[in-house]
Formats: sequence, structure tokens, C-alpha cells
Amino acid sequence: MANEHPNDSITIILDGNPVTTANRKLNGVQIRELGPADRVQGFETQEVDNQGRKIKTIRDDETVEIHPDERFRTVPNQGGPGSC
Repeated sequence: MANEHPNDSITIILDGNPVTTANRKLNGVQIRELGPADRVQGFETQEVDNQGRKIKTIRDDETVEIHPDERFRTVPNQGGPGSC
């Protein structure tokens, strides 16, 4: 428990903007909720690299550990693979 500091906040990048959370574990919905309210429902969360390339999709029911300066983006949820 020495590494757990509940009052420490973490800043991540969401859609190109820094957002802060005190939670170290979030799911896809919770990550989106850190940004604009109009980008929560009907969207999905993607982890991206520094160049904006998708690393993976974070499902709404998938909890991931958040690290400082990680990058995420929200994209319209248009269906499954190949819907682009």
C-alpha cells in the first residue's frame, strides 16, 4: 500500500487535452467522462500513441490502470471492425 496515494491526481491526455483524475483504474466510460459530456454516450475510448495511432480500444466494461501522460481519444461508436 506504500504506492497508493488516494489524494494524488494523474493527468492523462484525452482528445488532445490534459484531464486529471484521482482514480488509477478506470473503464472506457469513466475515461470518456473526464472529457466533454457530449462525447460519452455513443462513443468508444481508444488508447493512442504519441502520434495518435490507435494502440487498443478500451471497452466500457474493461478496467485499465491509468498512468501519467497516457493518451486516449474518443471516437463515434459506429459498430464493429471494418465500419470505417
